[in-house]
Amino acid sequence: MFRYLLKRVMWMIPMLIGISLISFFIMHLAPGDITSTEAAFDPKSSEESRQKLRELYHLDKPVIVQYGLWLERMAHLDFGHSFASHQKPVFWAETDKEGNHTNGMIQEALPVTLLMNVLGLVITLSLAIPLGVLAARRSHQWQDRAITLFNFIGFSIPGFWLSLLVMYWLGVLHPWFPISGLHSLSYDQLDAWGKFKDLCMHLFMPVLIPAVTGLASVTLFVKNGMLDVLGQDYVMTARAKGLSEHLVVYRHALRNALLPLITLIGLSIPGLIGGSVIAETIFAIPGMGKLFYEAVMMRDFPVVMGILTIGSALTLVGNLVADVAYAWADPRLRKGIMPT
Repeated sequence: MFRYLLKRVMWMIPMLIGISLISFFIMHLAPGDITSTEAAFDPKSSEESRQKLRELYHLDKPVIVQYGLWLERMAHLDFGHSFASHQKPVFWAETDKEGNHTNGMIQEALPVTLLMNVLGLVITLSLAIPLGVLAARRSHQWQDRAITLFNFIGFSIPGFWLSLLVMYWLGVLHPWFPISGLHSLSYDQLDAWGKFKDLCMHLFMPVLIPAVTGLASVTLFVKNGMLDVLGQDYVMTARAKGLSEHLVVYRHALRNALLPLITLIGLSIPGLIGGSVIAETIFAIPGMGKLFYEAVMMRDFPVVMGILTIGSALTLVGNLVADVAYAWADPRLRKGIMPT
């Protein structure tokens, strides 16, 4: 097992370099750069000042040279600084000579996105697994038809439209929940319970929307997996031995039915960090999705590459975690995965 893991980790390095190379060149195919963005907000900026900015950010050099400089910094885990006027570090916090501490942009956005997406994933799995099992056990009955109808609706509704609709219903028409931001204006004056309640109120809609939109696909995964497993010989044997239906379904069948879901969860690890661009932008949540969207619009290359690099690394890690979890859940696969 150790040799297998070591081999997979070593293969991640050239794959990550290749992904970063492709991402870097594709990003530079977009017209304009940070100087064009700044010139749009400052009509008085001259071509000379824009050229100085290009030289400062090394944008006057060929793309392959820019990539080489970026890769050299990445070898020291240095994600650089943002091209924006605040010049914040992209990832790591820094302290200047005067003792001023500046948090990294990803460092500030990452906990928010991680909290939102982990909560959304927990809600999705908590609802999707029982619904998928119920649909498989009551196949072709009214429960299955109702869940199938719900899945069709979930697949059909665009996430941004549902976000706006829920925002109007629960935030404007009936102002039960705040529609933007992460905290109220009086957040600092609240006690610990008040802060917790305020945070939950602000996170309700941003967490609910991704959880609902992802529920349909996960429910379908669980249902199809259960339908395949319930017809297997070992399930029929367990029933013939007189085991209760609950024990047969949830102890013998469900574990094997969740094998495809393990792969899906492993591949969703990058999404836990990458964030939801639509939800975070609509609800003005200062997370990774909103940060990535703003960086792309501003042509802030260091921030974009930092987020893409982290997402690529997590995708590779997610594949590895899914393979290991798959082997753990299904003993039949261990000899095929582990080297002899």
